[in-house]
Amino acid sequence: MVRLFDPWGSPYCTCPLKFTLNPYTGCGHGCLYCYARSYIRDFNRPRPKARLLRDLLHDLRLLPRGALIELSASSDPYTPPEAYVGLTRKVLEHIASRGFRILVVTKSDLIVRDADILLRAEASVAITITTLDESLAKKLEPGAPPPSARVRAVNELSRLGIPVTVRLDPIIPYVNDSRESIEEVVVRVAEAGALQITTSTYKARLDSLRMLSEAFPDEGAKLRKLYIGKGVKTHGYYYLPKELRLRYVLTVRETALKHGLAFASCREGFKFLNTPGIHCDGSLYAYLRKREERK
Repeated sequence: MVRLFDPWGSPYCTCPLKFTLNPYTGCGHGCLYCYARSYIRDFNRPRPKARLLRDLLHDLRLLPRGALIELSASSDPYTPPEAYVGLTRKVLEHIASRGFRILVVTKSDLIVRDADILLRAEASVAITITTLDESLAKKLEPGAPPPSARVRAVNELSRLGIPVTVRLDPIIPYVNDSRESIEEVVVRVAEAGALQITTSTYKARLDSLRMLSEAFPDEGAKLRKLYIGKGVKTHGYYYLPKELRLRYVLTVRETALKHGLAFASCREGFKFLNTPGIHCDGSLYAYLRKREERK
């Protein structure tokens, strides 16, 4: 149930040691670029994991004291059913009450509901925002809350003192890769109180590439040429050519630093560009917040 985080053998992963937990199997956000549907059956039908709370209590007794637990690596912990099931909230209560550190990764503004738990814990949040264009987001992430709601969540959590990283992830060529689009996201979340931008380019799998090509037919042939024709296959994913990945990462980095945000990239192989002393997942900020409170 609670597992050691495995970055799928990626030589580019720079995450700290952590554990991961997915309260739900599958996700209702319907993101076209999602890698998880490649290995989770019936992925678009989110359902609570059976016996989750019982198994969670067992696993927590086995973890090292103060370990970092991420929700979630495969299925958004605030997938739509969470609004009425409340399973993620129960999970957070158990984790926080036992003194574990928490990292929540989500696209949903529903996380604001659980700010009371996050404030009691050593917790940080990463919110994914790929674009501020509402119509584009609706095509890319049809079941997810709109970008405007996610920006409000960044603002509300930051105002309460909960550290927030924004994931500009993934950057997809010809879709959300313009400098204007990138700068718009960075500026808005900086104003909302985010501390860090973490970015990543789209890593193609054949199923997600097909879905993107169907949704964006004018761009589909160009995407296939970039990824299948010119890209490099690494650990089951087609990566963009290195020089193009670097160009995107440098654009985000330049914009983030210009607006006073820390910067990191995710699974790109450019660790030397990351802001020194921070973690790519944003989890370090929770420790720094608690240290300040203890002074």
